[in-house]
Amino acid sequence: MTAVIQNWETQRMTSETADELALARCVTSGDEDALNALYERYADPLFAFIYHRLEGARPEETEEVWQDTLSAGLRSLPTYRGQSRFFTWLCSIARHKIADHCRRQSRTTLNLSLVPPEDLINLMDNGPLPDEIVRQQATCLRVVEVLGQLPLDYRTALVARYADGQSVDNVAQLLGKSYKATESVLSRAREAFRLALAGQLEVVL
Repeated sequence: MTAVIQNWETQRMTSETADELALARCVTSGDEDALNALYERYADPLFAFIYHRLEGARPEETEEVWQDTLSAGLRSLPTYRGQSRFFTWLCSIARHKIADHCRRQSRTTLNLSLVPPEDLINLMDNGPLPDEIVRQQATCLRVVEVLGQLPLDYRTALVARYADGQSVDNVAQLLGKSYKATESVLSRAREAFRLALAGQLEVVL
């Protein structure tokens, strides 16, 4: 049964990549409706990805990197060939923009080599070890990235049900579906998320 589901998910992902490429082509041809659809699908997940990547940054810094990434993505849209999911492609642009931002901020960043050894020991005693922090952040980023790759109804259902704690009835109203249909969407969304996340986390765990 799992193999059947995995095969179905692979076919669906291939189809969705083709749809994303077609949508990107419409945007490059000047279709405003396609541009609005692209923004609705990916703007919020992209912001979440950048927010978690820039852990501890001020909101205006996240906003700046987000806008830079969106602008760069639109300029580079003709280069998107559908070889990866569109959100993964956007995240790769975001990583470059985040790196640029960090380089600009490096002049004001605290140099840990100047911190007295006893203070460093206190910092480590009062919280997780650095490798644990990296693992936690990487896992969170993978979750955000996987959510961004899921269909909009899957992402909406999962976030509403499990992040916001809404009831199935409320999720049904949000999706404009019946209770039974919403349960089915949630079930498929959970399975798609589980399979996608398992593949993403192989490099983390």
